[in-house]
Amino acid sequence: MIKHGLFKRNRLLTERQAALLAELRTILERLIEALERFGSNVAPDDLRALRETLTHLEELFLLVIAGEFNSGKSSFINALLGAPVLAEGVTPTTDRITLLRYGDSPQEELHEAFLIERTYPADVLRQIVIVDTPGTNAVIRRHEELTRDFIPRADLVLFTTSADRPFTESERAFLSLIKDWGKKIVLILNKIDILDEQEIEQVLTFVRENARDLLGATPEIFPVSARQAWHARTNDHIEESTWEKSRFGSVERYIIETLDEETRVRLKLLSPLGVAQRLTQTYLSATEDRLETLREDFLTIDNIEQQLGLFRDDLNTDVQYHLKEIDSILRDLEDRGIQFFDENIRIGRLPDLIRSERTRTAFEEEVVGDVNQQIEQRVQTLIDWMIEKDLRLWQSIMDYINRRRAPQHHNHLIGEIGGAFDYNRGALLESVGQTANRVIAGYDKKQESQMLADEVRASIAATAITQAGAVGLGALLLGAFHVIWLDVTGILAAAVVAIGGFYLLPAKRRQAKRAFRDRIAELRTQLAQSIQQQFEREVDRSLARIREAIAPYTRFVRAQREQLTDLQRGLSDIDVAIERLRTDIET
Repeated sequence: MIKHGLFKRNRLLTERQAALLAELRTILERLIEALERFGSNVAPDDLRALRETLTHLEELFLLVIAGEFNSGKSSFINALLGAPVLAEGVTPTTDRITLLRYGDSPQEELHEAFLIERTYPADVLRQIVIVDTPGTNAVIRRHEELTRDFIPRADLVLFTTSADRPFTESERAFLSLIKDWGKKIVLILNKIDILDEQEIEQVLTFVRENARDLLGATPEIFPVSARQAWHARTNDHIEESTWEKSRFGSVERYIIETLDEETRVRLKLLSPLGVAQRLTQTYLSATEDRLETLREDFLTIDNIEQQLGLFRDDLNTDVQYHLKEIDSILRDLEDRGIQFFDENIRIGRLPDLIRSERTRTAFEEEVVGDVNQQIEQRVQTLIDWMIEKDLRLWQSIMDYINRRRAPQHHNHLIGEIGGAFDYNRGALLESVGQTANRVIAGYDKKQESQMLADEVRASIAATAITQAGAVGLGALLLGAFHVIWLDVTGILAAAVVAIGGFYLLPAKRRQAKRAFRDRIAELRTQLAQSIQQQFEREVDRSLARIREAIAPYTRFVRAQREQLTDLQRGLSDIDVAIERLRTDIET
């Protein structure tokens, strides 16, 4: 499209200018690479603008004429060229971008749907390309979009405002956009022929003050009458004073003389730098916003982990308490058993000892009693506590996730930036929240309690002490005590037959009590270990379910932080390089 570039045509390009151009190209390429890493999160128009900036880096100087419709853009260009190259009218007449470049004869070529190139043999076009843009603030919004999209390619923007309605609010907004892209702006106050001298000065003061407030500095402002300039140039009988009244000579000199080759080179280098700086700072800000969001996400994940840790600690504390209670029950059982042996393994109870069934029944009633129910009740209390704690843990996690999804905790990033990031993060939070909701909604405490109780009983029944495979705590205890009692009665039966066997009763009683204590100690150890291990398994399983539910969210947060930290570092380096290059160009 662009057949001759500014730097290619410039035979006087210095080594320093060439070095600056090379550095600028490197910065643009680095920035494109950085933005591409945003993937679908990058605004397509931003990446397109950056690529076009790089592609057209060696074009001729692009002087873009912008402004609201009916501000006199086309008439200004016609007056500058001294020919009716562009159509004029009170309604929007330009519906496409028109590139005006030098050619030996007027020609026209359509390059894209909304981009047309025209050639004309005007000397001013030998070193610059004048770009006519559709008017802004028109009914046809597509016209303004075309102008907005083309602004990043401009090397200098001549913004026309009409003397009958200068510096409107919509013009202020569009000028702010041009400023954001880092473009040099020159204001053209057109149609001054409708004002007297005093009014012209009043309007100039108004425009000057507002422009300074908006742009941070006072731009060049040229009051002109493009209509008078056009008539003076195209009608020989028009007096010279008409040309003077148009004040068009000052802006013409600015374009032809002030914008000399060195100035154009400097602006040509600064213009892409403004685009790069805007995009760098935009995405650096977006990256930092995301990192802040992720920082809060990490706090949420850490808080959940703290809740999981507290859950484990609380359960462990409560298990120890209940184990001590169970141990106390078994110690009381042991005391009753020792007392039973002392009262029953003696000469006076010999008939009852021989009738072992009666003694066994007495043992069950006096020693074992409701030990089974006591321990079952204590374990069930622990189970119910754990089920309730597990439910509250899920509710707590759901509350945290819901708070992270709330608007006040959601960073809305600039424009289209962050679209995929926000969507993916939101979808993961939604997924975790839905999982927590399903768990809570389907949480049947009775069923959960029964399942856990069955698992605890099965765990206890699987211990080595049960041997016969008892299914309940009562069966476990009775099985152990029956074995002991059979040993005792067997010893006593042998003692009765033997001569002098009665003298063995004290020794056998001590032996039976010792065996009983050993069995109780073994039972206490195995029972405590079995309950402890089973509940630890339950805790691990419960925590694993929660971690599995939040795992996609956690992985996303960690992966994004690593990627964004790297991007932040890269964009910060580019931002520093841009500032350094800007200083080099301006000096």
